[in-house]
Amino acid sequence: MRNKIMLVGMFVALCLVAHAAAVVAATPADVAGTWTVNVGGDAGSAEQTIVLKQDGGKITGTFKGPRQSGTLEGSVDGNNIKFHVNTRVPFDYTGTVDGDSMKGTLTARGKTGDWTAKRAK
Repeated sequence: MRNKIMLVGMFVALCLVAHAAAVVAATPADVAGTWTVNVGGDAGSAEQTIVLKQDGGKITGTFKGPRQSGTLEGSVDGNNIKFHVNTRVPFDYTGTVDGDSMKGTLTARGKTGDWTAKRAK
């Protein structure tokens, strides 16, 4: 009987640890602030600025590139980020967050590119 109680106790403890790890993994990364974005790909390279506001996993903000500016909206799930930029030529960004840096891929008009970003201090 004592072994069964210990086994049940260990099972409950493992379940609690697994649940806690899942909750931590689902917490969205903090991306609020001003970011300098460098893009490169099929259409060339450019430097852009995005300013992000965050409410949980939802992000909104502004975008300024060399030839256009607009608004953006998207989401952060753990360290994964995705957002859509509403401009004359819209962009879709997907990537990952690592503290004060991000990187990923973007698409616009059927072309793709890579992007990196650093948060302004």
